[in-house]
Amino acid sequence: MRERAAGWPVAVEFRHPDWWREDGRDRTTALLTDLDMAAVAVDTVQGLPHSMPPVAPVSVARHAVVRYHGRSTAWGTGSKEDRFRHAYSPAELAEWLPRVRSMAERADEVHVLFNNCCADAPYARRSR
Repeated sequence: MRERAAGWPVAVEFRHPDWWREDGRDRTTALLTDLDMAAVAVDTVQGLPHSMPPVAPVSVARHAVVRYHGRSTAWGTGSKEDRFRHAYSPAELAEWLPRVRSMAERADEVHVLFNNCCADAPYARRSR
């Protein structure tokens, strides 16, 4: 993939938590740095066996990415709509401010994406 994407900015989002657990985090970052690919920081519900740790890795200076999936407790059990239907509260987003700021200090650009898109969840707070 590195050869096919040469010259393009690539970001990798791992879906298994072992990639970002404390005992493997440095190896994962080093792998992505070697591949010249950005790590994707992920926000999901915590406390489930497959919950991604809320870490803010930066593996390349060019860019970093944060992806908010929502914190629905239906992760792993519910339908796609249930998993991705979560309206973030201001307090939940504020938890990530120190992480995003830290990423911004280490990367030229930080891209923040929301993937909690079912039932217009990203917009639900705005309309209240």
